[in-house]
Amino acid sequence: MSRIRKYRFPEGILSIFWDKGGEDHGYEIELEIKTLDGECFGLGCWTFGYEEWSYEVWNKWGDYIDKRVKEIEGDQESFNDLIDELGGIDCFYWEEKENSFGQDHLADLEVIKILIKEEDKY
Repeated sequence: MSRIRKYRFPEGILSIFWDKGGEDHGYEIELEIKTLDGECFGLGCWTFGYEEWSYEVWNKWGDYIDKRVKEIEGDQESFNDLIDELGGIDCFYWEEKENSFGQDHLADLEVIKILIKEEDKY
C-alpha cells in the first residue's frame, strides 16, 4: 500500500487505498467500508496499469475521491450518493484480455481524466 485514508460515517468507516498494484492491473484505488458490526465490503476499484501516464492519473484520482469524501464526512446520505456516482465509473486495466471477466479495458478513463482535470482548476 502506498497510502490509506479513513473516514467515519454513520454506517461504518470508509477506507481509501492507493495501492501500487500487481502484474495484471498496476496502480489501483480501492474503496472499502467496515460496517459497525465488523463486516468489510468493497465499494469501488479503479486500476491504471503501469503506463507512462498511470502514476499521475492514479494519484490524482485517489486525491479527487479523497477530497470528495472529506467534504461529506459524517453525512450518510451524501456518502451513498457519492458511492452511486463513483460506481458508474468503470476503469480497469487488463494486461491480458482473457483475464478481463467481460470488463472493458480502461472503459471510463477519459471520464476520470476530465474529472481530475476539472479539479486541477480549483
